[in-house]
Amino acid sequence: MQTLNIIGAGHLGKTLGRLWHQTGLFRIQSIHNRTLRSGQAAREFIGAGRACDTLQSMAEADYWLITCHDSEISALAERLSKRPDNREGTVFFHCSGALSSEVLDKLRPASIASAHPVHSFADPLRSLSSLPGSSVALEGDGPATHALGDAFSAIGCKIITIEARHKSLYHAGSVIACNYLTTLVDLSLRSFAAAGIERSSALKLLEPIVLQTAQNNMTLGPEKSLTGPIARGDLETVTAQVENLVSVDPQLACCYRHLGLACVALARRGPLSEESASRLIELLSEPSR
Repeated sequence: MQTLNIIGAGHLGKTLGRLWHQTGLFRIQSIHNRTLRSGQAAREFIGAGRACDTLQSMAEADYWLITCHDSEISALAERLSKRPDNREGTVFFHCSGALSSEVLDKLRPASIASAHPVHSFADPLRSLSSLPGSSVALEGDGPATHALGDAFSAIGCKIITIEARHKSLYHAGSVIACNYLTTLVDLSLRSFAAAGIERSSALKLLEPIVLQTAQNNMTLGPEKSLTGPIARGDLETVTAQVENLVSVDPQLACCYRHLGLACVALARRGPLSEESASRLIELLSEPSR
Protein backbone atom coordinates (compact mmCIF):
# COMPACT_ATOMS: atom_id res chain seq x y z
CA MET A 1 0.00 0.00 0.00
CA GLN A 2 1.29 3.46 -0.87
CA THR A 3 1.91 5.95 1.90
CA LEU A 4 0.53 9.47 2.36
CA ASN A 5 1.71 12.38 4.48
CA ILE A 6 -0.56 15.36 5.18
CA ILE A 7 0.59 18.89 5.92
CA GLY A 8 -2.07 21.27 7.20
CA ALA A 9 -4.80 18.73 7.96
CA GLY A 10 -7.77 21.05 8.42
CA HIS A 11 -11.30 20.30 7.27
CA LEU A 12 -10.23 19.33 3.76
CA GLY A 13 -7.13 17.36 4.73
CA LYS A 14 -8.94 15.46 7.47
CA THR A 15 -11.79 14.53 5.14
CA LEU A 16 -9.52 13.22 2.38
CA GLY A 17 -7.27 11.44 4.87
CA ARG A 18 -10.15 9.59 6.49
CA LEU A 19 -11.81 8.63 3.21
CA TRP A 20 -8.56 7.32 1.73
CA HIS A 21 -7.77 5.50 4.97
CA GLN A 22 -11.20 3.90 5.04
CA THR A 23 -10.97 2.74 1.42
CA GLY A 24 -7.51 1.30 2.06
CA LEU A 25 -6.03 3.32 -0.79
CA PHE A 26 -3.29 4.96 1.27
CA ARG A 27 -1.58 4.21 4.54
CA ILE A 28 -1.71 7.53 6.37
CA GLN A 29 1.72 8.08 7.78
CA SER A 30 2.69 11.52 9.16
CA ILE A 31 0.47 14.53 9.89
CA HIS A 32 1.94 17.98 10.50
CA ASN A 33 -0.21 20.94 11.56
CA ARG A 34 0.59 24.33 13.08
CA THR A 35 0.44 22.80 16.55
CA LEU A 36 0.97 19.26 17.75
CA ARG A 37 -2.42 19.36 19.45
CA SER A 38 -4.12 20.20 16.16
CA GLY A 39 -2.23 17.40 14.44
CA GLN A 40 -3.31 14.94 17.10
CA ALA A 41 -6.94 16.01 16.68
CA ALA A 42 -6.61 15.43 12.92
CA ARG A 43 -5.07 12.02 13.58
CA GLU A 44 -8.02 11.09 15.81
CA PHE A 45 -10.52 12.15 13.12
CA ILE A 46 -8.70 10.26 10.37
CA GLY A 47 -8.15 7.21 12.53
CA ALA A 48 -4.58 6.67 11.39
CA GLY A 49 -1.18 8.32 11.12
CA ARG A 50 1.18 10.00 13.57
CA ALA A 51 1.12 13.66 14.49
CA CYS A 52 4.53 15.33 14.04
CA ASP A 53 5.56 18.68 15.45
CA THR A 54 8.14 19.41 12.72
CA LEU A 55 8.60 18.77 9.01
CA GLN A 56 11.91 17.08 9.73
CA SER A 57 10.27 14.47 11.96
CA MET A 58 7.82 13.38 9.24
CA ALA A 59 8.53 9.97 7.74
CA GLU A 60 9.21 9.39 4.05
CA ALA A 61 6.09 8.90 1.93
CA ASP A 62 5.03 8.17 -1.63
CA TYR A 63 2.47 11.01 -1.64
CA TRP A 64 2.45 14.36 0.14
CA LEU A 65 -0.88 16.19 0.50
CA ILE A 66 -0.45 19.92 1.18
CA THR A 67 -3.58 21.68 2.46
CA CYS A 68 -2.15 24.70 4.25
CA HIS A 69 -3.07 28.30 3.39
CA ASP A 70 -2.28 29.41 -0.17
CA SER A 71 0.15 32.05 1.05
CA GLU A 72 2.25 29.39 2.80
CA ILE A 73 2.59 26.85 0.00
CA SER A 74 5.60 28.35 -1.81
CA ALA A 75 7.67 28.68 1.38
CA LEU A 76 6.66 25.19 2.42
CA ALA A 77 7.78 23.79 -0.93
CA GLU A 78 11.16 25.47 -0.39
CA ARG A 79 11.52 23.79 3.00
CA LEU A 80 10.39 20.40 1.70
CA SER A 81 12.85 20.60 -1.19
CA LYS A 82 15.67 20.26 1.35
CA ARG A 83 14.51 16.83 2.48
CA PRO A 84 16.64 13.91 1.20
CA ASP A 85 13.53 11.91 0.21
CA ASN A 86 12.48 14.54 -2.35
CA ARG A 87 13.12 12.41 -5.43
CA GLU A 88 11.68 11.18 -8.70
CA GLY A 89 8.65 8.98 -8.12
CA THR A 90 7.39 10.94 -5.11
CA VAL A 91 4.17 12.93 -5.67
CA PHE A 92 3.57 16.30 -4.03
CA PHE A 93 0.16 17.91 -4.54
CA HIS A 94 -1.80 20.77 -3.06
CA CYS A 95 -5.54 21.44 -2.98
CA SER A 96 -5.59 25.18 -3.60
CA GLY A 97 -8.26 26.29 -6.01
CA ALA A 98 -6.42 29.48 -6.96
CA LEU A 99 -2.80 28.30 -7.34
CA SER A 100 -1.46 25.99 -10.03
CA SER A 101 0.97 23.14 -9.48
CA GLU A 102 3.79 25.45 -10.58
CA VAL A 103 4.03 26.80 -7.02
CA LEU A 104 5.61 23.41 -6.19
CA ASP A 105 8.32 23.64 -8.87
CA LYS A 106 11.06 23.62 -6.23
CA LEU A 107 10.14 20.03 -5.41
CA ARG A 108 11.24 18.59 -8.73
CA PRO A 109 12.41 15.98 -9.73
CA ALA A 110 9.38 14.74 -7.78
CA SER A 111 6.05 14.85 -9.63
CA ILE A 112 3.84 17.82 -8.77
CA ALA A 113 0.13 18.50 -9.19
CA SER A 114 -2.82 20.47 -7.88
CA ALA A 115 -6.12 18.80 -7.06
CA HIS A 116 -9.02 21.08 -6.13
CA PRO A 117 -12.24 19.42 -4.92
CA VAL A 118 -15.24 21.56 -5.88
CA HIS A 119 -16.85 21.11 -2.50
CA SER A 120 -17.52 23.08 0.68
CA PHE A 121 -15.65 21.48 3.58
CA ALA A 122 -17.37 23.53 6.31
CA ASP A 123 -18.22 20.34 8.25
CA PRO A 124 -15.80 17.39 7.80
CA LEU A 125 -18.30 14.86 9.17
CA ARG A 126 -20.88 15.91 6.58
CA SER A 127 -18.23 15.95 3.87
CA LEU A 128 -17.46 12.28 4.46
CA SER A 129 -20.83 11.43 2.91
CA SER A 130 -21.35 14.45 0.63
CA LEU A 131 -17.92 14.65 -1.07
CA PRO A 132 -18.55 11.57 -3.26
CA GLY A 133 -20.12 12.83 -6.48
CA SER A 134 -18.24 16.14 -6.33
CA SER A 135 -15.78 17.09 -9.06
CA VAL A 136 -12.03 17.47 -8.59
CA ALA A 137 -10.06 19.75 -10.93
CA LEU A 138 -6.62 18.30 -11.67
CA GLU A 139 -3.58 19.81 -13.36
CA GLY A 140 0.14 19.14 -13.22
CA ASP A 141 2.57 16.42 -14.26
CA GLY A 142 1.05 13.54 -16.20
CA PRO A 143 2.06 10.72 -13.83
CA ALA A 144 0.85 12.67 -10.80
CA THR A 145 -2.51 13.67 -12.27
CA HIS A 146 -3.13 10.14 -13.53
CA ALA A 147 -2.45 8.63 -10.11
CA LEU A 148 -4.47 11.29 -8.30
CA GLY A 149 -7.34 10.82 -10.73
CA ASP A 150 -7.47 7.17 -9.65
CA ALA A 151 -7.20 8.15 -5.98
CA PHE A 152 -10.09 10.61 -6.11
CA SER A 153 -12.18 8.30 -8.27
CA ALA A 154 -11.75 5.64 -5.58
CA ILE A 155 -13.67 7.84 -3.11
CA GLY A 156 -16.44 8.61 -5.60
CA CYS A 157 -15.27 11.93 -7.07
CA LYS A 158 -15.55 12.99 -10.70
CA ILE A 159 -12.42 14.20 -12.44
CA ILE A 160 -11.94 17.22 -14.69
CA THR A 161 -8.62 18.48 -16.05
CA ILE A 162 -7.66 22.12 -16.54
CA GLU A 163 -4.63 24.06 -17.73
CA ALA A 164 -2.38 25.75 -15.20
CA ARG A 165 -2.82 29.16 -16.89
CA HIS A 166 -6.59 28.99 -16.36
CA LYS A 167 -6.48 28.05 -12.68
CA SER A 168 -7.35 31.53 -11.35
CA LEU A 169 -10.33 31.95 -13.69
CA TYR A 170 -11.54 28.46 -12.83
CA HIS A 171 -11.33 29.23 -9.12
CA ALA A 172 -13.14 32.56 -9.54
CA GLY A 173 -16.08 30.63 -11.00
CA SER A 174 -16.13 28.38 -7.94
CA VAL A 175 -15.91 31.37 -5.58
CA ILE A 176 -18.81 33.17 -7.24
CA ALA A 177 -21.10 30.13 -7.13
CA CYS A 178 -20.17 28.98 -3.63
CA ASN A 179 -18.79 31.79 -1.47
CA TYR A 180 -20.92 34.49 -3.02
CA LEU A 181 -24.05 32.36 -2.66
CA THR A 182 -23.34 32.22 1.08
CA THR A 183 -22.86 35.99 1.10
CA LEU A 184 -26.14 36.45 -0.79
CA VAL A 185 -27.97 34.46 1.88
CA ASP A 186 -26.47 36.73 4.54
CA LEU A 187 -27.52 39.84 2.59
CA SER A 188 -31.01 38.38 2.29
CA LEU A 189 -31.14 37.78 6.04
CA ARG A 190 -30.13 41.40 6.63
CA SER A 191 -33.01 42.58 4.46
CA PHE A 192 -35.46 40.32 6.28
CA ALA A 193 -34.14 41.61 9.62
CA ALA A 194 -34.83 45.17 8.49
CA ALA A 195 -38.38 44.01 7.75
CA GLY A 196 -38.74 42.69 11.31
CA ILE A 197 -38.38 38.99 10.51
CA GLU A 198 -36.10 37.13 12.92
CA ARG A 199 -33.19 35.07 11.62
CA SER A 200 -34.56 31.60 12.37
CA SER A 201 -37.86 32.36 10.67
CA ALA A 202 -36.06 33.90 7.69
CA LEU A 203 -33.87 30.83 7.24
CA LYS A 204 -36.92 28.57 7.29
CA LEU A 205 -38.60 30.88 4.78
CA LEU A 206 -35.56 30.84 2.50
CA GLU A 207 -34.69 27.15 2.59
CA PRO A 208 -37.27 25.79 0.12
CA ILE A 209 -36.96 28.62 -2.39
CA VAL A 210 -33.15 28.68 -2.30
CA LEU A 211 -32.89 24.91 -2.72
CA GLN A 212 -35.50 24.91 -5.50
CA THR A 213 -33.77 27.78 -7.28
CA ALA A 214 -30.45 25.94 -7.10
CA GLN A 215 -32.06 22.82 -8.52
CA ASN A 216 -33.75 24.81 -11.29
CA ASN A 217 -30.42 26.31 -12.31
CA MET A 218 -28.69 22.94 -12.43
CA THR A 219 -31.56 21.42 -14.44
CA LEU A 220 -32.79 24.26 -16.64
CA GLY A 221 -29.86 26.69 -16.72
CA PRO A 222 -29.87 30.32 -15.52
CA GLU A 223 -31.81 31.73 -18.50
CA LYS A 224 -34.87 29.58 -17.82
CA SER A 225 -34.59 29.78 -14.04
CA LEU A 226 -34.64 33.55 -13.61
CA THR A 227 -37.86 34.91 -12.10
CA GLY A 228 -38.80 38.05 -10.18
CA PRO A 229 -39.32 41.76 -10.87
CA ILE A 230 -36.27 42.31 -13.10
CA ALA A 231 -37.12 39.30 -15.27
CA ARG A 232 -40.63 40.76 -15.63
CA GLY A 233 -39.41 44.30 -16.27
CA ASP A 234 -41.32 45.52 -13.18
CA LEU A 235 -39.73 48.96 -12.82
CA GLU A 236 -42.04 50.13 -10.02
CA THR A 237 -41.20 47.19 -7.76
CA VAL A 238 -37.47 47.54 -8.35
CA THR A 239 -37.64 51.29 -7.71
CA ALA A 240 -39.45 50.76 -4.40
CA GLN A 241 -36.98 48.13 -3.29
CA VAL A 242 -33.95 50.28 -4.09
CA GLU A 243 -35.44 53.27 -2.23
CA ASN A 244 -36.29 51.22 0.84
CA LEU A 245 -32.91 49.51 0.94
CA VAL A 246 -31.13 52.86 0.68
CA SER A 247 -33.08 54.10 3.70
CA VAL A 248 -32.15 51.15 5.95
CA ASP A 249 -28.80 49.85 4.67
CA PRO A 250 -26.85 51.61 1.86
CA GLN A 251 -24.55 48.61 1.44
CA LEU A 252 -27.54 46.37 0.78
CA ALA A 253 -28.81 48.88 -1.77
CA CYS A 254 -25.40 48.96 -3.47
CA CYS A 255 -25.28 45.15 -3.67
CA TYR A 256 -28.87 45.06 -4.94
CA ARG A 257 -28.06 47.50 -7.75
CA HIS A 258 -24.83 45.81 -8.87
CA LEU A 259 -26.41 42.37 -8.85
CA GLY A 260 -29.47 43.84 -10.50
CA LEU A 261 -27.39 45.01 -13.45
CA ALA A 262 -26.05 41.49 -13.92
CA CYS A 263 -29.62 40.24 -13.58
CA VAL A 264 -30.73 42.58 -16.38
CA ALA A 265 -28.00 41.19 -18.64
CA LEU A 266 -29.27 37.68 -17.92
CA ALA A 267 -32.92 38.70 -18.39
CA ARG A 268 -32.07 40.17 -21.81
CA ARG A 269 -31.27 36.64 -22.95
CA GLY A 270 -34.92 35.87 -22.19
CA PRO A 271 -38.17 37.76 -22.87
CA LEU A 272 -37.19 41.09 -21.27
CA SER A 273 -37.75 43.88 -23.80
CA GLU A 274 -34.96 46.30 -24.69
CA GLU A 275 -37.09 49.22 -23.50
CA SER A 276 -37.57 47.65 -20.06
CA ALA A 277 -33.91 46.66 -19.91
CA SER A 278 -32.80 50.23 -20.65
CA ARG A 279 -35.07 51.71 -17.98
CA LEU A 280 -33.89 49.17 -15.41
CA ILE A 281 -30.23 49.84 -16.23
CA GLU A 282 -30.79 53.58 -15.78
CA LEU A 283 -32.41 53.01 -12.38
CA LEU A 284 -29.86 50.50 -11.12
CA SER A 285 -26.92 52.59 -12.27
CA GLU A 286 -27.95 55.59 -10.15
CA PRO A 287 -25.84 56.34 -7.07
CA SER A 288 -27.35 55.95 -3.61
CA ARG A 289 -29.64 58.76 -2.60
